[in-house]
Amino acid sequence: MKKLLIMMLLAVMAFTTTGTFAQTKKDGTKDMRYKANKQVLKKDGTPDMRYKANKTVTKSTAKTTVVKKTAPVKKK
Repeated sequence: MKKLLIMMLLAVMAFTTTGTFAQTKKDGTKDMRYKANKQVLKKDGTPDMRYKANKTVTKSTAKTTVVKKTAPVKKK
């Protein structure tokens, strides 16, 4: 029973470790067809603003209200 359990554990470990290297080419470099491997940085390390992930949204969802000032009420 222990041998069977150990064999099953080794089989699971073998399948999980080979799955992590599936996104590389035969020469070991990253396969750029996969989204996880695409770099969104320029060569100098700064963010490339052509990609949506690097663009920051500065619009606020709150509406601004305009308050008109009225003349003060005169007391009699």
